[in-house]
Amino acid sequence: MPTISLGGRKADSASRRVLPKRKRKVTSYYPTDSEPSDIEADEDEAEDHEAEDHDSEAESARPSKKSKVTVTAGPRKALAKKNIFPFTSLPAELKNKIYAYALTCNHDIPIIWKLRQYRQVAALGDTDSFQKFLRRGRYGYDPPYGPQKQILKPSLGPNLLVLNRQIHAQGLSFLYGANVFAFEDTRALYAFCANIGPKNCALLQQMVVKHLGYTKGSKSMNNPAFAMLASAVNLTRLKMDCAVHYSGYGAQVARQFYRDSHYWLEAVGCSKGRRDAAVDVVELGMQNVGRYHWPKEPREEQMAEVTTSFRRELRKLLHA
Repeated sequence: MPTISLGGRKADSASRRVLPKRKRKVTSYYPTDSEPSDIEADEDEAEDHEAEDHDSEAESARPSKKSKVTVTAGPRKALAKKNIFPFTSLPAELKNKIYAYALTCNHDIPIIWKLRQYRQVAALGDTDSFQKFLRRGRYGYDPPYGPQKQILKPSLGPNLLVLNRQIHAQGLSFLYGANVFAFEDTRALYAFCANIGPKNCALLQQMVVKHLGYTKGSKSMNNPAFAMLASAVNLTRLKMDCAVHYSGYGAQVARQFYRDSHYWLEAVGCSKGRRDAAVDVVELGMQNVGRYHWPKEPREEQMAEVTTSFRRELRKLLHA
C-alpha cells in the first residue's frame, strides 16, 4: 500500500500566495458637527419611509374623485311632434297678432349710421345717441319752435323671422310695413336701403328724415340715398323733418328736394302711372317755414302756404 506523507499539506499551504487586502474607503464611525452620522441617516431614512407609507395609506383610504368625462357634441335628436308648438297651424288672425306684438313698435324706430369693421352699416339708435340729431337745426342750433319729440330705442323680436321661410315671408310685411323709421341723416338712409335690399325696400310705408346734408362732405350723400330709395314705391308718407333749403321759400325748397330725390320721384311716378304721384307723399317739417319767421313760433297758416308753393313747384319740375 502506498504511504501517505503528512508533510504534503504543509508544503501546499506554504506554497499559497498571500493576496493583498482590498482597498476600501475608510469610514469614520464618530459623528462630526458638519456631517450626520450613519446611524442618524439611517434613522431619518426610516422615518421618511414610514411617512411615505402613511401618506400612501391615507390616499388609498380617501374616496377617489371621478375623472371628468369630456362629452363631444353629437347630432341632436329631433323633438317629438307632440313637443313642437304648431305655430304655422294657428289661425291667420292669431298669427297676425303675434307678428304685431313681436315686430312692430308704437313709436318711431331711430336708425343711425355706424362704421363697423370698416363697413358702413345702419343700426338701431338709442335715446342718447339720437337726441343730438333731433336737436340739430339746419345751422346746428336748436329751432325756436319748441322741444323735439323724444324717440326711444325699440324692443323688437326679429329673431322670429329665422324660424322658417313661411314665417319669414309673412313677418316681413309687419317689420317694414307697419313701422315708422326715423333716419338721423341721409348716410343712415343710404346704409339702411343698401342693407335690406330692393325687395324689402318695396315694403316700406312710412319714414322720417331728421337731417339733410348741406356741407360739401355731407350733401354728397343726399342724391345716392334717395337713389337707393327708388325701390320704395309704396311709401305713403315721407316726412322731411329738417330744413331742406335755408331760404324757407316753398319754390326753392322744392328745387332743392327735386335735385336730391328725382330718382325716387320718377320711380314712384312710373310705378303709379302718374308723374306727380310722389308729391302727395312728401311732408315738410316746420323747419322749412323760413328764417325770417324766427324767433317767432311758426303758424299753421305759414306752413300751409309753404307746403302749397312747394307742391306746385315740384309738380312743375316733374312736368305733371
